[in-house]
Amino acid sequence: MFNLPELLKNPNNKIYNLSEFENYSLKEANELIENEEYEYCLFAIWNAVIINIQRRIEKFGIKNLYIVIDNKDNFNENASTLKDRWINVNEYKTIDYAKNLNIINHITHDIITTLYWMKSNNNEQNHIQIDENEIYAITYLLEKHLFLKEFKIDQRINKTNIQSNFKRREEDRYNDLNLVPLTHQELLLRSKIKVFEKEQNNEESKTPSLIDKYC
Repeated sequence: MFNLPELLKNPNNKIYNLSEFENYSLKEANELIENEEYEYCLFAIWNAVIINIQRRIEKFGIKNLYIVIDNKDNFNENASTLKDRWINVNEYKTIDYAKNLNIINHITHDIITTLYWMKSNNNEQNHIQIDENEIYAITYLLEKHLFLKEFKIDQRINKTNIQSNFKRREEDRYNDLNLVPLTHQELLLRSKIKVFEKEQNNEESKTPSLIDKYC
């Protein structure tokens, strides 16, 4: 027997970091449970989940979303509200986008997918009875694996900029290797060679040439 999850009992708790719309949806879910409207409760919880995922993706970075989204035009980056920005993006695919960006792990992804199919299978033509324990169970899982998790921020270093900043021409690299001795032994050897060459030049200058001998 499950007790009412804290997420539904007190969504105002700051540990969940919920938006106003998430808070409202979870309070609505709690009221639907009290009225034994368990099937409709699933839709209210789903609304809170999808808004939370959308916020997490935006926090992670819209540029990252454009890497994984099927059609960039579906996301209205210039809209002023969260709802208007995401209105044309498929909600089910949004969960996949979050997983592909590693904002949620595969466990969280599967839990949310379970919620999606639970709510989707509850209709007049395909009626499946849902009880409050199932609602509590899925909510406990969502609380632990989603709502209590911190929002991820993209902290990856831009590898392109690093490569451009540190890339060097092969010619420069060749010159550097030839100009800078690799070891102190090489430096010593080079200095001895220079001394030897200097002494040789001095000896040659002292030795009279054949012309001088015969003059």
